[in-house]
Amino acid sequence: MKTARLIQAAAIAAVFASGAASASTNIIVNGGFESYPTLSVPDGGYLKVSAGDTGITGWTVGGDSVDLILHNYGSVTDTSVDMLGTPGPGVLSQSFNYAANTTYTLSFDVSRNPYGSYTAVQVDVNGISNVYVGTGTPTTYSFSFTTGATAGSQLLTFSSVGGDGYSGAVLDNVSLAAAVPEPETYAMLLAGLGLVGFAARRKKQA
Repeated sequence: MKTARLIQAAAIAAVFASGAASASTNIIVNGGFESYPTLSVPDGGYLKVSAGDTGITGWTVGGDSVDLILHNYGSVTDTSVDMLGTPGPGVLSQSFNYAANTTYTLSFDVSRNPYGSYTAVQVDVNGISNVYVGTGTPTTYSFSFTTGATAGSQLLTFSSVGGDGYSGAVLDNVSLAAAVPEPETYAMLLAGLGLVGFAARRKKQA
């Protein structure tokens, strides 16, 4: 019995020590802003997208406007969004469905249009509101939050803060994913339970 308990304890400890979780599939639609089938952005240029325009797949444009930028103006990966717009400021939002009692991690890249000085973007989700400053070097920001006891739908919002003229913070690569156990975690747990069962049978036979 003592051996079985030791094996069981080791199996449980292995589960917790194995790193436990990784990110699941991104639940944000078009987080890289590469889908805009009804719009045409010139390579090396920009395109103004006004409030109410549905041309950026998955996203709602609010405020005044945002600019889609391609290979210029501080774009991060191909097409990005200058949140200040021409003119701005602009807002981008997207609704998503969430599960109850689940931890999600939001990540996104922020840089700035080099023609602006202080540029930032405000992020609002799940009652959290944070401001992130864009610099000349694209930076990946992330934070996690845990939902309540009831599943539902809520809004993720990015809003322009600061900027000069039409040059603001640049947003790209938005990802929102739930933490899920690693496959190795399940394998280690099953192996540990199997050892417990084997030890118990050996003791019974003895």
